[in-house]
Amino acid sequence: MIFRQDGAKIGSGSLDDNKLKELQGEVGIFTRDPHERRGAEKRLVSSLTESFEQSSSEPVDVVEHLSSWAKNSRGEAFGDFVSGQFVPLFSGDSSHLRNPIIAPMLSFLIKRAIGEPTRPILGGQGTDTADVALLGLFDVLTFDTKLPPLMLTGANRSHNEPNSDAPGNFVDLAKLATIDVGHGAFWIFQGNLYKGSDFVKIDPEESRKIESQSTFFAAHNTNQSIERLLDLKDKLKADWQSNVPPPENHVAYRVTAEALYDACEAVYTDDLGNQNSVPQLMNQVYNPDIKAIIVGAHSLGNVDNESRFDLVQAAKEGKLVIVASRTLIGGTNEEYAASLLYANQDQNELKDTGKLIISAHKLGKTMARAIAVRAIIDGLDGAETQSLLDNYARSRKLM
Repeated sequence: MIFRQDGAKIGSGSLDDNKLKELQGEVGIFTRDPHERRGAEKRLVSSLTESFEQSSSEPVDVVEHLSSWAKNSRGEAFGDFVSGQFVPLFSGDSSHLRNPIIAPMLSFLIKRAIGEPTRPILGGQGTDTADVALLGLFDVLTFDTKLPPLMLTGANRSHNEPNSDAPGNFVDLAKLATIDVGHGAFWIFQGNLYKGSDFVKIDPEESRKIESQSTFFAAHNTNQSIERLLDLKDKLKADWQSNVPPPENHVAYRVTAEALYDACEAVYTDDLGNQNSVPQLMNQVYNPDIKAIIVGAHSLGNVDNESRFDLVQAAKEGKLVIVASRTLIGGTNEEYAASLLYANQDQNELKDTGKLIISAHKLGKTMARAIAVRAIIDGLDGAETQSLLDNYARSRKLM
């Protein structure tokens, strides 16, 4: 980030905030017609896919790129631990990371991982959308492979601001790349390693800590102390050469930018805590373009009678309906009759129909959405999606 003349922070790079807005204007994004907007977003997906491929063809040394500031208070530098190619994708505010930008970016990263499985992918991202943009989707799409991890970090204060936390976070990122943290996606921030499956942004002002976690929080205590992990580096020595591409039938090979965008657009997430009118939910339940509905339900999965009726109809029609809890520390079960999951046992609702409401277990809405995206790309039905979710949640100890 740099400071504009008016004092506001803004991204700066080959594809930054200003360039993105220019591209969006060129493809016709700024229209009030939803149909025209969808077409414009698809054109943006194609444009960005081409842009990212061009970026990768111009190698830049990452150590040289970060050498002026990526040094911590102990004198350790980013380049003391890793080296490799720096690929600039987007140098702007991460709040812009919505489907037409996420899709080409994520497909590029997965293609890169398949092509170079022995190299972990390190990167920097703004904190605004670190918990909802790339990491969860990458984790779900690769958790059952031996592809290298995606490890990202960011900062509350830009590296050119006083008392910036960027240098320390980026050096921690480099140090963790030398040990085996596992497969999937990870967020490195202010002394903690977070799993992509279980973290949320809680405090943009960094004004207080919760359980020794600042700005971000792992609801199910899956975060790990970076200091502790580095103390175990002899036991956790990375063997990146053992990483291999997944079998040819794996979903990772079908994650094109276009397929990912279409799948993301076919998922609707509704949090019942927003108290929107039920007819607004109905518009999505009976929308033929929507293939999956994520419900942030009350308590352990409870819903009102109106929402229940429509969501059961959606499941009967073959839509994927995944119920998660809207609470910070989520979990779902059939303890209450009001639980949407109880519809699976009710003769008058879903029992013996071959359809089902899918339980997110301890996964939050963001991760349930990631599961739905993979299920759509893979063409899974409800039972198959529940099995995928079970396997994923079990692998992340969130079941």
